[in-house]
Amino acid sequence: MVVDWEQDTGLLMTSGDVRVIRIWDTDREMKVQDIPTGADSCVTSLSCDSQRSLIAAGLGDGSVRVFDRRMGPNECRVMTYREHGAWVVKAHLQKEPDGHVISVSVNGDVRFFEPRTPDSVNMLQTVKGLTALDIHPQANLFACGSMNQFIAVYNANGDVISNIKYYDGFMGQRIGAISCLAFHPYWPHLAVGSNDYYMSIYSAEKRLR
Repeated sequence: MVVDWEQDTGLLMTSGDVRVIRIWDTDREMKVQDIPTGADSCVTSLSCDSQRSLIAAGLGDGSVRVFDRRMGPNECRVMTYREHGAWVVKAHLQKEPDGHVISVSVNGDVRFFEPRTPDSVNMLQTVKGLTALDIHPQANLFACGSMNQFIAVYNANGDVISNIKYYDGFMGQRIGAISCLAFHPYWPHLAVGSNDYYMSIYSAEKRLR
């Protein structure tokens, strides 16, 4: 199951191994809309923008689909991108008037789409074997986690800012395969979960001892 939450409207977007995106009104505790995905594969990622009433969905067949929930069920899919050749790990819709759709597949190709044009406007190649990605909402940073036991942090130009392979200390063991990661919405902090049952928090600020 994958979800995304709209704080200002109180709407919860949900999907998964189904053929619809279901929208819930959490205040009234009821379903308000079903949006057909138009695909035979599962939904792997959701991202919404309340200002533009758009939803971006990444799918297991490598496609990224953009929906306008103000339209009817048969017309609401306004764009389909098919440039990824593998499972989409993350589809992110930037929450600004001219924000891009940013997506990445397990092959590590990060693609930037303008919602009104059919082709990507930029592509960055990161590491293969990607299992998680998050994009900082304020800073021009994104972080990738890999099944190959490391985390890479990039700037918007695709330059590697940091590579993390070991836990702290000179005897620090190798980190596990990354299962999830998330940036703090405002601060340069990154939370990471891995398959070795550890959860770590990394910061650009020096730790006070």
